Parts: sequence; structure tokens; C-alpha cells
Amino acid sequence: MLDPQHLLWTQIAAGVCLLIFGGQLFNLFRMRSQMRSAASWTKTEGVITVSKVDQPPSHVSDDLNDASPIIRYRYRAGGQDLESDRIIPGGQPLTTRLLAGKQVARYPVGARVDVYVDPDDSKNALLEPGAKNNLVGLLAFAVVFGLIAAVLTAHALAGKVLYTSKGVPLFAFAFPAVAILGAILSLVAFVRGLRLARASARWPTAAGTITTADVIEEVTEDTSDNDRSTIRKIYRYQVDLRYAYQIGKRDFVGTAENWGWTEVYGLREVAEKAAGRYTPGQPVIVYYDPAQPGNAVLEPGNRKGSMAPLVVSVIAAGIGLVMLAVFINVGFGG
Repeated sequence: MLDPQHLLWTQIAAGVCLLIFGGQLFNLFRMRSQMRSAASWTKTEGVITVSKVDQPPSHVSDDLNDASPIIRYRYRAGGQDLESDRIIPGGQPLTTRLLAGKQVARYPVGARVDVYVDPDDSKNALLEPGAKNNLVGLLAFAVVFGLIAAVLTAHALAGKVLYTSKGVPLFAFAFPAVAILGAILSLVAFVRGLRLARASARWPTAAGTITTADVIEEVTEDTSDNDRSTIRKIYRYQVDLRYAYQIGKRDFVGTAENWGWTEVYGLREVAEKAAGRYTPGQPVIVYYDPAQPGNAVLEPGNRKGSMAPLVVSVIAAGIGLVMLAVFINVGFGG
């Protein structure tokens, strides 16, 4: 049994997790509703006025989610000249320096863009009403906190830590559940990549021009050593590819060469060789989504890297199922 003090803290923790879980579910449904509503908003022309990455001066590792893309645009609606910095429904969360840089690259200063304006409130505007970036994160976050809240609530109601018949604490089963959740999300990413690859081969094309073909260096810290006085830095490299194209009177910048997760290289020479396939000023054919012209690719048939989500899914599922089998065998076996 839990003593009164431990029971009180368990009840408080359960309440906090339930509140977080409820808040995430509310945000999930609200964001979904906003996306559906924004899809029918009035579309007008806007111009990018600010495009930069905001990150703290104390930035020490490129693995940290401490950067934010700052993108401002000017547009006219309801007889007023207005400005906004909203890109996607739900706001822009903090992310890594590299991902923030990729989003900023798509909106250079001076570019003409489509702005989706709420007909009931002209100050409420977005650039990407159909973006689902936040939905996946919110869903994963909600599921994890839902599992934690369920376990803590069960402990609080029982007044003790719950165990299986063989002495395995029930909260241990949350670990394989999280691994299996990661496997499911990775599998969804893999299936989505396949669908995009097949669909994009039939997309309309536009003439484009390579504007950047360079290498980005990422510096991360190796924290596996217990001796914090000798932190080892690890260098990774990615290709920074950008190409400009125009659909109608709108300017777009693409950053995707093919479908799948972005390749990460351990050697600069290898990354430079990959980047060397393109040169600034080189003309290219851009395949773009007619429903969302900002979603584009250069090589729709090239699935290099598209297997990565499937590999991650198989590994995560394997780890989760093995852990689950062990816990069931130890906790309930004879």
C-alpha cells in the first residue's frame, strides 16, 4: 500500500497527466476543425517581408529543439493592409535549427505567396492551411500522456502500486506500448511516402531553377560518456538543396529532391558529392501537387531513403513486441 504522502503525490501526478491528456485531445480536435475550416478560406496574394531563423545565442547542439522559423508576410483583405506570421494551424512549435532553416528557405523575402484569410476575421490568416505537422506530434504526445495518466489513476484508485500476479509493475508495460506507437507512426510515414511517390509521378510539371546546392554541417554532443568534462562533438552533414519555380503568379521554393527521410552523412566529402549533382542556376523540371503547389519534388520516381521509415518501424516494433512478450511471460507466466 502507498503511504498517505506517496498516495497524495500519485493522485496529484495522475490529475496533472489527465489534464495534459485532456488538453492535448482538445487541441487535436480544435486543430483538425481549424484545418477543415481554413481549407475553404478566401485566398489572396501576399508578400514575404521577414524570413529568418530565431535561435538562442547559447545554442550548443543541433539536436536541440530550440529554433523557430520567423516568417512574416503582408497581405490586403477587408480593405486593410495587414501582416501576419502564422504559417500552419495551431502555431509553429520549436524545432531543430536544420528543420527551421528548411521552412524559412521555402519563403524567401519578396516572394509572392497565397495567403488564406478567414472570411469572418481578416486578421486571421495562414500560409499552409493543410499542413499536418502538428497533428502527428499532438497525437503521439496525447497517447503517451494518456498511458501515463491511466497507470497513475489506477494506482491512485487502488491506493497502491499495481503489479501482475508475478510481481511486474503494470507501469512497465508503458515502455513496449510507446515503442509500438513509434512503430505505427513510422509505418504511417512509410505508407504516406509510397502514396506520394506514386501520385507525384502523375503531377503536373513546371520549369524550375536550382538556387542553392550546398552542404549543411550539424554539430551534436555525445553524452554517452559519464565524464561531462570531456564532451565529444559529432559532425553530421546534409545536402541543402533549394530550387525556385513559379505557378501562375505565385513564387515557390522547393527543398525536396525525392521522397523519404532526408539522408544524413557522416563525411563531408560524401555529402559534397551528393550536393554536386546540382549547381546553382541549373534548370530542372519540378513536379508539384496541383492541390498544394508548394509541395514539390524533383525526382518522384527516386525512392532513395523512402525505406528508412519502414526500417525504423520494424526495429521499433521488434523491440516493443520483445519487451511486451518478456513482461507478459515474467508477469503472468508459470
